[in-house]
Amino acid sequence: MQGLHDISHSQRREALAWSLLMAAVAVGAGAALGWAPPLLVLLGLAVLTPLPFILHDYRVGVVLLALVLPVLPMLPSVRGLNPANYLVLASWLGFAARRWRLGPPGPAQAVPPVVPLPAPLWLCFALPASIGMVVAWPHIGEGVRNYPAVVDAVREFHPPTYLVDRFVKPLLYFFSFAFLLANAVRDSRQPERFIAVLAMSAVAPALAVFWTVAQYPGSLAELARDREFMAPRGMHANEFGLLLALLCGPLLFVAGDSGRGRWRVLALCTLALVVPALLLTFSRGGLLAALIAFVGFLWHQRRLKTLLLSAALAGLALLATPEELQERFSTGLRAGALVDTQRVDRDDLTAGRVNGWKLLAPEVLDSPWIGRGLGSTQWSSAVAAGRYKANHPHNIYLEVLMDLGLLGLAAMVLLHAQYLRRLRRLAGDEALTPALRSFFRGARWSLWGGLAMAATTAFYMPNPAQAPWWFCLGLLFAYWGQAAVPARAGAR
Repeated sequence: MQGLHDISHSQRREALAWSLLMAAVAVGAGAALGWAPPLLVLLGLAVLTPLPFILHDYRVGVVLLALVLPVLPMLPSVRGLNPANYLVLASWLGFAARRWRLGPPGPAQAVPPVVPLPAPLWLCFALPASIGMVVAWPHIGEGVRNYPAVVDAVREFHPPTYLVDRFVKPLLYFFSFAFLLANAVRDSRQPERFIAVLAMSAVAPALAVFWTVAQYPGSLAELARDREFMAPRGMHANEFGLLLALLCGPLLFVAGDSGRGRWRVLALCTLALVVPALLLTFSRGGLLAALIAFVGFLWHQRRLKTLLLSAALAGLALLATPEELQERFSTGLRAGALVDTQRVDRDDLTAGRVNGWKLLAPEVLDSPWIGRGLGSTQWSSAVAAGRYKANHPHNIYLEVLMDLGLLGLAAMVLLHAQYLRRLRRLAGDEALTPALRSFFRGARWSLWGGLAMAATTAFYMPNPAQAPWWFCLGLLFAYWGQAAVPARAGAR
């Protein structure tokens, strides 16, 4: 969106001509070969068509990555035509081409410097994850024995495949996205326009939830009990809940706190789509994360009118909420629920998670400092003995302790403390526009909500459910140096 804004009419025509040429070549090749199914041809066109625009201006690729990464598991899986691979590669090439065209910064040039990924991200995230991958390497093959019911387990637990799927791709996709987004923000005259990109990225996941619920063959009560109902869309219902909950913070603060009317309207319209979709995931953790962002918004506002309006809206929403939703979100909220977590058959508060934590927690003692490698749940003694079935502990903090040890957990705490500190400073930086300040304030509360949900959810490594958070990180990294110390806040 922002990238297309700066392309001249002649350049657009040139890029369109290249796109049509590549499309004609793809269609001709598919027709000539005769064996290419229509879906493959369409997917090839979808992948190839935007490449000339991205090569001309990498910011087009950044926008497309923001739209694709949250729904990546829902896209057709065709080997060799992964859209994320092409978008990341083309965006990097477009970024390099743009820097080459602009040349080195000079006295007469207003060329923005390259914005690097901050050192804490490398030292506190990439480095521990790399060590965890090395530690995991000798154990990966054990997954074939421990998960006999997994289809194609031999390929999934083949060490090179495991390395690519569990380590290389997550870091490549999301580190590249954050870096390119940070530079796109600094390269743009109106960086607050990227708030519109975040809003657009929320549409497809929300519509996927609505469509799946509408197509569900059973009743709403049956759907509430079926926690795998979103599996046809490539992610668990709780992952959709996390994705949608992470969107709530920035959108809510922009809607209620921004000085620009158009951003408020856009954020309100997107929230009207995101919040019902979040409720229909029946994710209690997602609802908790969203409520934390909402409480943060009320705390920031502290106005009687806002409090009264919020109470009225909450009351109306409660009255309009179907009984099945109320029952699901109130599950476990009863006297004696904490005591009953000790019994799997009666643990409706954590859905048996406490029992799983008790089975897996002793694994930490086997290697307390550096852990037993990325995905160590899969070769834990509890899984090997058949006492635990999942491939993660349903708790990110326990997952980090098991995979990366106490040193990895300490690095995680330090990194997120840096995020919170700098988001707070940018939220009060008068050099930024009101929309950006509101965005950073909402991102900070979304992080608090995500950290709360981390106690019951899975996967520390980057994944599509975290895409809104990595979007927030991209904007944060664009102003990382500006928020380095309090003295710099308020002056560019």
